[in-house]
Amino acid sequence: MLRDRGAIKWTSMMLPEHLTQLKQDLLDVSKMEKPSLDEQQIEEIDILVSEAIALNRELKFKLFKEGVAEDLIGTVQYLNYEQHKLHLKDHHDQTVYITMNDIIGVAYND
Repeated sequence: MLRDRGAIKWTSMMLPEHLTQLKQDLLDVSKMEKPSLDEQQIEEIDILVSEAIALNRELKFKLFKEGVAEDLIGTVQYLNYEQHKLHLKDHHDQTVYITMNDIIGVAYND
Protein backbone atom coordinates (compact mmCIF):
# COMPACT_ATOMS: atom_id res chain seq x y z
CA MET A 1 0.00 0.00 0.00
CA LEU A 2 1.27 3.48 -0.92
CA ARG A 3 1.65 5.97 1.96
CA ASP A 4 0.91 9.56 1.10
CA ARG A 5 2.80 12.43 2.79
CA GLY A 6 -0.35 14.58 2.96
CA ALA A 7 0.17 18.31 3.04
CA ILE A 8 3.93 17.96 3.40
CA LYS A 9 4.34 17.14 -0.28
CA TRP A 10 2.98 20.60 -1.23
CA THR A 11 5.31 22.63 0.99
CA SER A 12 8.19 24.22 -0.82
CA MET A 13 11.72 23.43 0.15
CA MET A 14 13.92 26.50 0.39
CA LEU A 15 17.43 26.76 1.67
CA PRO A 16 18.27 29.51 4.16
CA GLU A 17 20.55 31.06 1.53
CA HIS A 18 17.60 31.37 -0.82
CA LEU A 19 15.48 33.08 1.83
CA THR A 20 18.18 35.62 2.65
CA GLN A 21 18.69 36.34 -1.06
CA LEU A 22 14.93 36.82 -1.57
CA LYS A 23 14.76 39.24 1.37
CA GLN A 24 17.73 41.18 0.01
CA ASP A 25 16.14 41.32 -3.46
CA LEU A 26 12.92 42.72 -1.97
CA LEU A 27 14.91 45.42 -0.16
CA ASP A 28 16.80 46.30 -3.34
CA VAL A 29 13.58 46.65 -5.33
CA SER A 30 12.07 49.05 -2.79
CA LYS A 31 15.11 51.38 -2.90
CA MET A 32 14.88 54.59 -4.89
CA GLU A 33 17.32 57.02 -6.40
CA LYS A 34 18.13 60.24 -4.58
CA PRO A 35 16.05 63.11 -5.94
CA SER A 36 18.08 66.10 -7.06
CA LEU A 37 17.25 69.51 -5.61
CA ASP A 38 17.36 72.65 -7.72
CA GLU A 39 18.62 76.03 -6.52
CA GLN A 40 15.16 77.26 -5.49
CA GLN A 41 14.49 74.20 -3.31
CA ILE A 42 17.90 74.56 -1.64
CA GLU A 43 17.17 78.23 -0.99
CA GLU A 44 13.76 77.39 0.55
CA ILE A 45 15.35 74.77 2.83
CA ASP A 46 17.96 77.30 3.93
CA ILE A 47 15.29 79.92 4.70
CA LEU A 48 13.15 77.44 6.68
CA VAL A 49 16.13 76.27 8.72
CA SER A 50 17.23 79.85 9.44
CA GLU A 51 13.72 80.85 10.54
CA ALA A 52 13.38 77.74 12.70
CA ILE A 53 16.66 78.53 14.48
CA ALA A 54 15.59 82.12 15.11
CA LEU A 55 12.08 81.20 16.30
CA ASN A 56 13.05 77.90 17.99
CA ARG A 57 10.44 76.02 15.94
CA GLU A 58 10.30 72.31 15.30
CA LEU A 59 10.96 71.07 11.76
CA LYS A 60 10.13 67.85 9.95
CA PHE A 61 13.04 66.73 7.78
CA LYS A 62 12.78 64.25 4.93
CA LEU A 63 16.15 62.51 4.68
CA PHE A 64 17.57 60.21 2.03
CA LYS A 65 19.66 57.36 3.43
CA GLU A 66 20.75 54.27 1.53
CA GLY A 67 17.94 54.39 -1.01
CA VAL A 68 15.15 55.02 1.49
CA ALA A 69 13.43 58.29 2.49
CA GLU A 70 13.12 58.75 6.24
CA ASP A 71 11.32 61.38 8.32
CA LEU A 72 12.93 63.06 11.31
CA ILE A 73 11.34 65.65 13.58
CA GLY A 74 13.42 67.94 15.74
CA THR A 75 14.54 71.42 16.71
CA VAL A 76 17.69 72.78 15.05
CA GLN A 77 20.26 73.68 17.70
CA TYR A 78 23.28 74.52 15.58
CA LEU A 79 24.26 74.82 11.94
CA ASN A 80 27.83 73.70 11.24
CA TYR A 81 28.87 75.13 7.86
CA GLU A 82 32.38 73.65 7.98
CA GLN A 83 31.20 70.04 8.27
CA HIS A 84 27.90 70.66 6.39
CA LYS A 85 25.87 69.29 9.31
CA LEU A 86 22.83 70.27 11.34
CA HIS A 87 22.64 69.54 15.06
CA LEU A 88 19.08 68.67 16.11
CA LYS A 89 17.31 67.84 19.35
CA ASP A 90 14.67 65.17 18.76
CA HIS A 91 11.61 64.27 20.85
CA HIS A 92 13.73 62.09 23.13
CA ASP A 93 15.99 65.08 23.90
CA GLN A 94 18.91 63.44 22.11
CA THR A 95 21.27 65.24 19.76
CA VAL A 96 21.06 64.03 16.16
CA TYR A 97 23.53 65.06 13.45
CA ILE A 98 22.23 65.41 9.90
CA THR A 99 24.42 65.83 6.86
CA MET A 100 23.03 68.59 4.67
CA ASN A 101 23.47 66.45 1.55
CA ASP A 102 20.99 63.91 2.99
CA ILE A 103 18.15 66.45 3.24
CA ILE A 104 15.56 66.19 0.44
CA GLY A 105 12.76 68.16 2.10
CA VAL A 106 11.93 70.37 5.10
CA ALA A 107 8.64 71.62 6.52
CA TYR A 108 7.37 73.04 9.80
CA ASN A 109 6.00 70.38 12.13
CA ASP A 110 2.52 71.67 12.90
